[in-house]
Amino acid sequence: MGRWAVVVQETEGIGDNRLWGAKVLAEVEGDREDALAELRRIVPTYTPQHPFNGRRRRLLRDGDSYLLITEGSMRDYHCVFKVWELLWDSKRPEVQQDRLAERDG
Repeated sequence: MGRWAVVVQETEGIGDNRLWGAKVLAEVEGDREDALAELRRIVPTYTPQHPFNGRRRRLLRDGDSYLLITEGSMRDYHCVFKVWELLWDSKRPEVQQDRLAERDG
């Protein structure tokens, strides 16, 4: 069993302070299929930070990753969703210990 993070990468901030950021939407303990099921549950209803009032949303899939394209009044924005295995967390040392125990055991 592993620990998995459901992650979105999207544009954050406004104006000259925009950047491409990543955020963990959920953590799943189990196998990769459990994490992918959570990803499939989250993605269709996710509301991105930008645009504030989208005119059109298109959701695309490539294997186990998703791309959400939202048309705004001035420009289009996109979000990328993926599942990543959580190997280490500096605020939760038990995560690293669990992963090392699985590898060695």
